Amino acid sequence: MKIIVVGLGNFGGSLSLYLMEKGAEVIGVDVRMNKVEALKDKLTYTICLDTTDEIALKQLPLKDTDIVVISIGEDIGASVTTTALIKKNTNAKIIGRAISPVHETIIQAMGIDHIIQPEASFAKELASSICLKGTIKTMLLDQQFEIAEVNLPDSFDGKSILETDLRKKYNINVITILRSDMLLGVQEHLKNSKSVLGVISPETVLRKDDVLVLFGKNNDIENFNKKYNV
Repeated sequence: MKIIVVGLGNFGGSLSLYLMEKGAEVIGVDVRMNKVEALKDKLTYTICLDTTDEIALKQLPLKDTDIVVISIGEDIGASVTTTALIKKNTNAKIIGRAISPVHETIIQAMGIDHIIQPEASFAKELASSICLKGTIKTMLLDQQFEIAEVNLPDSFDGKSILETDLRKKYNINVITILRSDMLLGVQEHLKNSKSVLGVISPETVLRKDDVLVLFGKNNDIENFNKKYNV
């Protein structure tokens, strides 16, 4: 899969590196040479150009690209102009980054259906994690449902998933379990690390220090945390 990422700031740069790890062919584009230089040996190809200039933009292989991610966040004008020009010159799927509701409205009106607000998403998840006592990490799916990592209650140690009866009692499901491993550290000191158990069964036995990955409604997970004071 060939992907062009326009804007190599913190978000765009990190996204590009993750896409490379997933096996994608990534072309990174930015008007700032220092951003391009920083990633030139880590991405498939990098280029420094002004994407608000249609002539310059045509240097990119837009017709042979599967996805274009426009991750410009600092300059709404540059983002909107770039979006218009790329939409004009390619049939590839376009993913736009919005930094405000107004910005989102503008690029949505341009016919861009896949729009992300990474800062807003992170803020919501952080707020949920802070306010939901006992939760280590959360991923909000919508206004009602979330996936949350929760420390195993002491009373669950040695019980199977079936014995906890979480679905019936709290209307929540255990997706998987993060379990501690003892690994040898760099300086030969033992340190804890977590491994994902993968798909679990009702017979899976829980252990002390496990982390439950739960799916359910926000209120149901909160009630579970309050009940067991995790």
